[in-house]
Amino acid sequence: MRPNLLLACTLAAATMLLTGCLVPERFTAKVQVQPDAAYSYRFVGTAVNAIAIMKLRKQGVLSEKDHQGLAAEAEQLRRDPDVRKAVYKGNARYLLEMEGKREPGQSLKLLDMLTVQTDADGVMTIAAKLLTDKELNELEQLGIAVNGTLLVSLPQNAEVIAQNASTTPTPGQPAYRWKIGPPGALPEIKLRIKR
Repeated sequence: MRPNLLLACTLAAATMLLTGCLVPERFTAKVQVQPDAAYSYRFVGTAVNAIAIMKLRKQGVLSEKDHQGLAAEAEQLRRDPDVRKAVYKGNARYLLEMEGKREPGQSLKLLDMLTVQTDADGVMTIAAKLLTDKELNELEQLGIAVNGTLLVSLPQNAEVIAQNASTTPTPGQPAYRWKIGPPGALPEIKLRIKR
């Protein structure tokens, strides 16, 4: 058991509704910014309870009590109004669908992976967590492969200050797009809504 990953899970768990540590695995996350700087988000994909995976790796099997606890976590997560679906699929994995709307300036932290923040100057930063080589190696040792996509759609009155998207908007692809998983630059876009 890696102490750094366990510490990260413990810290992440303190900020989430769940008692475990959910790591997004295969997913698509979308953020759509409105002309008034309000925005909506949607997350669809799978997530893994890293603490349960550590136990599974150590013991070779999860007990019936473990499975019941993991199913109860899904039930607890469904109480969040932004959660549309949270289903425990077994093997410490969940199927998740979440979506919500936020007012201008309102922050978002989603599964310790996606953040949206607006500073005092009105600069909105949308970013996905950068996974270091070490973190990717730790996740790989647990059998967790992060494979995600982040899409950000902006209104015409958005001024992009900086971005490092893999793909920028075109007529067939009207959103900035990032691949999340392999190490590299922090997936991030900074923008300001022009009034």
